[in-house]
Amino acid sequence: MTIEIRHLRSALAAAEHRSLRKAATASGIRAALLSKDIRLLEDMIGCTLFIRTPSGVRPTSHGIDFLHVARQIVHDVDMLANSPGFGARQTARRLTIGYYTSVSTGSLRATLGEFQRRHPTIPWKFVGGSRASLLQKVETGQVDIAIVTAGGLEWQDALLRLWSERCVVALRSDHKLAALPVLEWSLLRHERFLISTQDPGPEIADIIRHYLSVDVRAPNLVTHDMETQFLKPFVAENGSVMVDYESATGDGLTNIAYRQVLNGRQPVELRFVACWRADNPNPSLLRFLQLLRERYPDIS
Repeated sequence: MTIEIRHLRSALAAAEHRSLRKAATASGIRAALLSKDIRLLEDMIGCTLFIRTPSGVRPTSHGIDFLHVARQIVHDVDMLANSPGFGARQTARRLTIGYYTSVSTGSLRATLGEFQRRHPTIPWKFVGGSRASLLQKVETGQVDIAIVTAGGLEWQDALLRLWSERCVVALRSDHKLAALPVLEWSLLRHERFLISTQDPGPEIADIIRHYLSVDVRAPNLVTHDMETQFLKPFVAENGSVMVDYESATGDGLTNIAYRQVLNGRQPVELRFVACWRADNPNPSLLRFLQLLRERYPDIS
């Protein structure tokens, strides 16, 4: 027997959905056929790709390595099939970047702009999600590089420290505190904070607790299970406030003002880092890392 592209697609779908049934539904085929494809593939390569449990499937260590190569093969085949006369662009592999905060302005937006100017033939796309899910996708090869916040990060592979962003407070433009050019944390003690349960919301909640839990009274945090970008418009509706990163200030929302928040005279900042697999052979990733190291040299 010969490995066919459909075998690889079935395995990749199972890895993405962590369930044979869900993978089959997404692929438009019967679950029994998808399972058979994976079994045939495992027989042909002589190793087990997935650990099967009642709750789903997850790649084995051999499976992670195999799926990484399989994903590149399927991607390259799709590029050839959909781009006749691809010519000089055949060597350009797509760069997949994981990120979960705003790119309306700030360092990542500027970095991507420079990357496009240097390498206009390299396609790239964003993948969203929580920090944990993005790092898992880096491990399995679904994402080439994840740019995430560094607080409490556990990552054992390649890492580069990047930029820091100041914390800002989003509040109604007619809020009494909006009349001040900058804010001290103490001025926010009696405010109600809207918090997202999705990243980077939990890290922001920890920052608020750190600076405002100075007495018996804890800060008033109201959590919602929705992304920050969809939650923020409610600041203008009910008079609550939000803490966000400065890169989010270019979102164009009306009736919302942003003010920097200080601890004494010092800004409160969050550090971002880039995480990737050191054995990822994607040449587009190597070019992106070269640019990141130029802009943010690791002097540690």
